[in-house]
Amino acid sequence: MTFERLVVVFCALLVAFNMQCMSVYAQEVNAADRITVVVDGDRSKQLHLPLYEWYPKDKEAIGMLLAIHGLTLHGNTYAVIGKAFAAEGFYACAPDMRGFGRCYTDDKQAFAVGGVSKQSVDYDGSYADIVALAQSLKRDHPKLPLFVMGESLGSSMCVKLAAEHPELVSGLLMSGPTVKINPLMVLHPDNILAAGWALFFHPRFRMSTTSFVKNLVSNDADIVDELLRDPLCRKGLTIAELLKTKRFVSRTLPNAAKIREELPVLVVQGSEDRCMVPRAVTKLVCNIPSSNQTIRWLHAHGHLLFETRFLRPATLDSIDIWVRANSPARENEIADIKTEILQLGGKEPRH
Repeated sequence: MTFERLVVVFCALLVAFNMQCMSVYAQEVNAADRITVVVDGDRSKQLHLPLYEWYPKDKEAIGMLLAIHGLTLHGNTYAVIGKAFAAEGFYACAPDMRGFGRCYTDDKQAFAVGGVSKQSVDYDGSYADIVALAQSLKRDHPKLPLFVMGESLGSSMCVKLAAEHPELVSGLLMSGPTVKINPLMVLHPDNILAAGWALFFHPRFRMSTTSFVKNLVSNDADIVDELLRDPLCRKGLTIAELLKTKRFVSRTLPNAAKIREELPVLVVQGSEDRCMVPRAVTKLVCNIPSSNQTIRWLHAHGHLLFETRFLRPATLDSIDIWVRANSPARENEIADIKTEILQLGGKEPRH
């Protein structure tokens, strides 16, 4: 074999080797390969609760995320965000609330407790389930921070948890928090028609949520289509269930006033939210005593931001920056900076 031929063979082998290494490296850095997904594992069985879990495959978690879904939705609508957190080293989980998701479709009563079904909307019962879940997480991992995430209706549940159980919550992330409902949710012609049909023609006064999803939940056609096609999303709610929801949401502002002063809070709000009144978010943050608040207003974004496969970069960027800023390492860095300021002649603020 000539020298030139040897060079050609060597180069071919080198290219093949590099391509193989690149392929192995690509597999190693693939986010999906770094996580484990569990549906209704041991914790679910202990709590009699439909539960989706995502966590790092080959390393210990550095923190925990408990995500609570919005009206008509279910825990697995957080699948992409849950996996994203897991890929970055967090344990993440999301339950179905009573009357939603697989609780609602539980004809075999797999999640019933003491013969009591979870098929009906029950916010007090759902809150008790979520408290038990958060306590279970902290009991198993007492040293890990627990961040609580909620979107729309789920944010009201998160605020209540942070207010009544400050020992459990290390940080609060909210999207489209339910403070004041946009009048269009009631006055939109399609919703008026659906409500009229429910009142006078449906035997159980069940109102279709199709017009609500199409006209108000998102300004993104892909997200709307995703929700309408999801078999676990509620396609109808009774008027009694809607009134229950209204009563539960009305407690959000009083609960917000009870949140501890130092709790880190992130609010992400779309400028084109047609379910809630974006301006009312300022009233919410004013009610929260915490001085550690971040508000991200996202231009041309709708109501639903977290619970979708069609996540926008600005949404994830908002979460990523906030989580990094409130990590234990960042807290130590801030403490060091504060010490240096005092060493250089700075003074502690009086108020």
